[in-house]
Amino acid sequence: MTTVEARTARRLRRDDPLDEVRSSFLRLAERFDRAGAGSLHATFVVDVAGRGPTTVAIQDARCFVSPGAAHEPDAHLATDPATWLDLVEGRVDGIAAFLAGRLVVEGDLALAARFETLFAPAPGATRVLRTRHTDVRGVRIESIVAGSGDTPVLLLHGLGASKVSFLPTLDGLAGDRFEVHALDLPGFGKSDKPLPAGRRYSMAWMADAVHGYLIRNEIRDAHVIGNSMGGRVATELALRHPGSVRSVVGLGSAVAFDEYRRLAPLLRLTRPQYLAAAPLRLRRTWVEAGLRELFHDPSRVPEANYRAAASDVMLSLRDPGYRMALASCARSLGMEKGRGRTSYWTRLASCNVPTYWIFGRHDRLVRHGYADRVRTALPAARVEMWHDCGHVPQFEHPDRVTDRVTSWLGRIEAGR
Repeated sequence: MTTVEARTARRLRRDDPLDEVRSSFLRLAERFDRAGAGSLHATFVVDVAGRGPTTVAIQDARCFVSPGAAHEPDAHLATDPATWLDLVEGRVDGIAAFLAGRLVVEGDLALAARFETLFAPAPGATRVLRTRHTDVRGVRIESIVAGSGDTPVLLLHGLGASKVSFLPTLDGLAGDRFEVHALDLPGFGKSDKPLPAGRRYSMAWMADAVHGYLIRNEIRDAHVIGNSMGGRVATELALRHPGSVRSVVGLGSAVAFDEYRRLAPLLRLTRPQYLAAAPLRLRRTWVEAGLRELFHDPSRVPEANYRAAASDVMLSLRDPGYRMALASCARSLGMEKGRGRTSYWTRLASCNVPTYWIFGRHDRLVRHGYADRVRTALPAARVEMWHDCGHVPQFEHPDRVTDRVTSWLGRIEAGR
């Protein structure tokens, strides 16, 4: 084909985007990354407005593309022709499109986030996402990695959540300054879910697992950002392995919940995590209502995102391993000592790693009064109270979180 013919073909495709959409699926299949897919078996339905659904099935390290919608796919992606072509050609990535409301997802959010990592990047892609699997003492940890910078940043999710709860921060930080790793902690998301025996799912065990992730990926030290329980794990990592942590940022970070200490003796004598192995029935409306309670102003998040998150939670709750991990971590947090020589607050005062804490005035899970406790324990820490925020600032105020965290990381790096 001559240069003139090629230009004419491109112009005709622009005039008929649906024709270009049809050929885009063929180009996508040609870029399938067999090694990246590994042993994954998953079915995606991509519904492009005006084109109708197309099924993309990944089986036995092969990619099959067929017209029509598969029955009960693992993830359903819906978008318009222009956005789909931007995704295929690498002009935008799926995370950015989802957060901007250009891509609607139903079903397994983690699989949907992994979708584009199953294919070789398009030439000139603005940003490349990678799915990484890391074996830490027999437990496989899945993460999404983005960014080409030489400053590593780890994102640790909260109790019951997964790496997708940090998509806005991943989207905001990943670039030429930072290499960002969003992890599924053991027991959650797509990571392994070992039985809750011994010290598994204690905050110390979780911190050691994250430390193992750093070692296996040859990351000498990193900035660690955690939401809720993830903030507690990040703090524990700094206390147990201070040389591996450049700084800690806690977003609605879990602490020692002193008001629950009367329950600690009961939790030590019982094993409620094994009761969680029994099937659990929840209504979708209850789950969506619970997700809205995490925000001061639920209207800041599009309704489609609540539906997507609720579907993801419902899928997770079908897994008894996830339910036991959830109960085990909750038990560990509830048993945390708030007083005494080995208590959380006493140990926290010995933390020599720079820390930055953000609390939400309207956080219904982590009482905002703990901000003063942190200031007392760590006089050198940076502590902020956001009066227009709930429990998940990274979703309620994503741009503000990105700006503040970027400034914090830059200040720490400048002082190294």
